[in-house]
Amino acid sequence: MYRCELCNRVSRPGERATKVVMERRPTEYPSRSKAQRARTGRRAKSHDDPGGAGYEIAKEAIVCATCAEEQLAKEAAQDAAQDADPLGI
Repeated sequence: MYRCELCNRVSRPGERATKVVMERRPTEYPSRSKAQRARTGRRAKSHDDPGGAGYEIAKEAIVCATCAEEQLAKEAAQDAAQDADPLGI
């Protein structure tokens, strides 16, 4: 049993919880030389990690199935609005 972090309702026994991403933040990872090692037979090879940019989770919540569906619908609507108007005008 758990308490939904959005509607504050206590779940029924056996009801599954869902983790929902509430906030994301942009991040950049620097490149690292010889960061990954792989063994092939007796030899170990080192590979470079190129790094990169993307988004990471800043805040997530454990929610009930009803709230999870609502949150995913809101997120889909926001993504559709951004795709329709990428400049935010």
